[in-house]
Amino acid sequence: MDPPVDLTSGQKNALMITERVVSIFSILGIFFILVTFYFLSSFNKPINRLVFYASFGNLGMNIACLISEDGINAGPLSPLCQFQAFLIQMFLGVDAFWSCCMAWNVYLAFFHKYTDRQLRSLDKWYLLGCYGASFVPALTFLFVSTQGRGKIYGPARLWCWIDQDWDFMRIAMLYGIVWIAIVFAFAIYIRAGRVIYKRRDKLKGFLNPLNENPFTTGVVTTEIDVTIGPADQISPPTNENRERNPFDKTFDGIPGMEEGNGGLDPYTVEIGVGENTRDRKPSKPDIFQMRSITREEALKENPNPGAWLYARVAFLFFLSMLIIWIPSSANRVYSLAHPDRINFPLNYVSALVLPSQGFLNAIVYVLTSQTACHELVNALRGRGTMPWRHLVGKGRGGFMGMQNRRGRKGSESSIGDRRKSFHMLQSRAGTSEVSVPMVAHMAN
Repeated sequence: MDPPVDLTSGQKNALMITERVVSIFSILGIFFILVTFYFLSSFNKPINRLVFYASFGNLGMNIACLISEDGINAGPLSPLCQFQAFLIQMFLGVDAFWSCCMAWNVYLAFFHKYTDRQLRSLDKWYLLGCYGASFVPALTFLFVSTQGRGKIYGPARLWCWIDQDWDFMRIAMLYGIVWIAIVFAFAIYIRAGRVIYKRRDKLKGFLNPLNENPFTTGVVTTEIDVTIGPADQISPPTNENRERNPFDKTFDGIPGMEEGNGGLDPYTVEIGVGENTRDRKPSKPDIFQMRSITREEALKENPNPGAWLYARVAFLFFLSMLIIWIPSSANRVYSLAHPDRINFPLNYVSALVLPSQGFLNAIVYVLTSQTACHELVNALRGRGTMPWRHLVGKGRGGFMGMQNRRGRKGSESSIGDRRKSFHMLQSRAGTSEVSVPMVAHMAN
């Protein structure tokens, strides 16, 4: 049976509901990206920067999707229809352009050893190219009209965009350009993939998105115990303990700290290393216990470990873009081959994936910021400090300077007019971190 020449009212409602529901999820994801990247320091890292820039284009596209068929119902010459068409032409292809920029950064970082500072200097050109190149035709189409075809912007089945009488312009001014960008990015990833394939045995866990930082060899942490009280109530460390613990220190000879001077009695800090947590049974599910690649193996090919992490984020972004453009391009090819027919399944898939750009980008953003997301959840639950970026001033006052006092409670103690604070002592070896417990004895 031949496909219908028009959509039924039920099919139109299904398309409209799908567009709007998916758009809401995407907008929530976009706001999560924008807020956390801009205000929280733990999310503000180089591998998330271009995803942040692309989110503004996703937001414009989702506003157009929320308008849905209301633009068509308002009439082809209505301001709402023309505004919706402008937004779609302006922002629909932006993700593909940013993916091309990410691929170019991967090429520069892998094969020309660009640093993050050098890559950051290109951002202004990427912004100009991605948004400026889209803005020029999107604005121009608002004023183009011919006697035979009418205005370029008009009804386009799912929404107002390029009118069906100008259907060839959709390929020439959007789909064709997008697929040129996709092919360009794909060629770069093939070349970078050859580098990874040559060391596939050693770099086995590199592309696994659940392994946020494959260069980390492990973190061993133990809790800190701090004991504060009068000197006569705290047993000083014995000679046996002093011999056993080479890290034990006393403050002999410090002015004002001698015994019997009427001032403050001496206090000691006893430091001991707890049990080796490497021998403990992992508490995470097996799927998260991914094999970590060694820094030495990766750095044989590229001395910048950030380039490897950036390449993985860019590749995930590229995959999310393919999810969007393959089905929508199939629908466009079908429309060109059968201009008088409508394939509802292809139209429905297009209505599902095109508004999902922001949502898919948010998934990539979360996968590459798992530690930051965990810290954010702990801070919201009152178990940590919110890592605000100090964007306004450098003092402690004001919104951007505020800190969660609950996270600092108990870290400072006052005895008379003197205040002492104790912090975790860390020793670093390579990429490993070992934290040791500390016991402090302080007198009145």
